[in-house]
Amino acid sequence: MPSVAELDASRSWQRRKSHRRSEILDAARACLEEVGQNGASVEMIGRRAGVSEATVYKYFRTKHELLGAVIEAWMVPVIEELRVDVEATSSIEARLFVLARRHLAEMQRNPRIHEVVYRELRWADYRGSAFHRYNQLYAGIFRSIFEAAIQKGELAADLDIALCRDLFYGGLEHLGQRTFFAGRSVDLDQMARTYSQILLRGWLPGSDKPSHAERIERAVVALERLAASSRVAANSA
Repeated sequence: MPSVAELDASRSWQRRKSHRRSEILDAARACLEEVGQNGASVEMIGRRAGVSEATVYKYFRTKHELLGAVIEAWMVPVIEELRVDVEATSSIEARLFVLARRHLAEMQRNPRIHEVVYRELRWADYRGSAFHRYNQLYAGIFRSIFEAAIQKGELAADLDIALCRDLFYGGLEHLGQRTFFAGRSVDLDQMARTYSQILLRGWLPGSDKPSHAERIERAVVALERLAASSRVAANSA
């Protein structure tokens, strides 16, 4: 019959084993944040998690599968929190601010993992991957906001939602590259508010409004000015 010490050791090992997958995911995310996708080997991730490389492969068949699980663990709470914040607001101005603020905050909080996911990963089989599924959910929030706003008359009816989405998030990535990824601090509330208001001006309905192409061009010019002013402010700080 096993001793009390042996039983305690067995229970401790079982508890450790039940948490091993999440510990490997935490270790993988930490390694990605530190050294990027290419620098984070499976062996390095295993050492960080306190297990062997072979043990990592017991839970994840390939490094690609492990990265997919890291993306899922990162994006699921981000999407859920964004949905909650969006549902707590009603106007298009407030919702665009929430989208911009959340995206910028995530870039600031996890700059390296964000860069890995959106810039370093080259998915040969992107369609059907974890990143594809969750990226669709994330982008779908933007589309649902725009469709509701257009239906309520808050936005121009002729807007190309996909183009507006690409402009919106492309501009945020541009701002993040010039600030967070360069190690500069910014006022998130002010940047998100100014950014969303600049874009919103070009998307509002109006009888004398410029063409869609003109609105896009004006928004791009305004974004460049915002990025330039943020750079000047950061350099003078």
